[in-house]
Amino acid sequence: MKNPDEQEIIKIFQSRFGKSSFLGDDVEVLKIGSSRIIVKSDMLVANTDVPKGMKISEIARKSLVACVSDLVCKGVKPSFATIALAIPRGFTRKMVNQLANGFASASKEFGLKIVGGDTNQGQDLVIEVSMFGAYNKKIPSRGGAKIGDIILTSGPFGYSSSGLKIILEEYKANRQFLKKCKKAVMHPIPKLQFGLQASKYFSSSMDSSDGLSITLNDMSEQSKHRFVIFGFPTKYDVIEFAARNKIDLKNLVFCGGEEYEIVFTVSTLYLQQIRNIARKLKVPLFVIGYVTKGKDVVLMEKFKPRKIKRCGWVHLRS
Repeated sequence: MKNPDEQEIIKIFQSRFGKSSFLGDDVEVLKIGSSRIIVKSDMLVANTDVPKGMKISEIARKSLVACVSDLVCKGVKPSFATIALAIPRGFTRKMVNQLANGFASASKEFGLKIVGGDTNQGQDLVIEVSMFGAYNKKIPSRGGAKIGDIILTSGPFGYSSSGLKIILEEYKANRQFLKKCKKAVMHPIPKLQFGLQASKYFSSSMDSSDGLSITLNDMSEQSKHRFVIFGFPTKYDVIEFAARNKIDLKNLVFCGGEEYEIVFTVSTLYLQQIRNIARKLKVPLFVIGYVTKGKDVVLMEKFKPRKIKRCGWVHLRS
């Protein structure tokens, strides 16, 4: 019998604790008295989550980005964070200072306070972040999409996966595209203000960091509706890079990961409000499909629906 991967492990824990208290969503909602505390935890392990060439300060920032992205796709402003560290032997004072500088700079960037945590020794650098925000309105779940809703993303896909192919597999690209892709990998930017301002119109939403295919399939499955995709949320330079290197564009866009974009559904009644917010904040929206009766996520190719299978990053499998 094969060992369980990340998704199977989560299901085992859900069966022990109950799905009502162990939700399969981006954040956890805790009710304490009349207050609702929104919590997100995420772990970065250097061996699996850090590509070659990433600075220590960038590693620290990325560990916070993962939690920020999950909170803002629900419209929750991150307020506080705790950080638990496993530090390997040989980690110098200079390296610790670079970590601290990365955390301090990112906390200012995202407007949150780091209030404590824990430090331990480990075989690899491990950063566990728990982030907290308060929100007393209903937050959009992964499973709230309605028939007739429009499916959108808060930005393009393909730059991060192209960047990883360039960094890890030494694919070739022109200097301008290389710079753009490396920035997407080393310095991802969650759509903080867009999520905070636009989320009240979302019927469902999810952070896309594990890959667009996984995100769409999770949202479709939990909403119990079919997601029909008619457009690739990408730009011409990604298409050109895929063609030049003979890479399947669909794989590059749908099966990548690390984009930290918001994937969301919205009623046509609120589409103009969403466009207005995006225009004001200079967020490049992509309308990629719609929600209808049925199941699965399908891509319309030559007027025929073809199922988009789950692909992306899954720990202990990928």
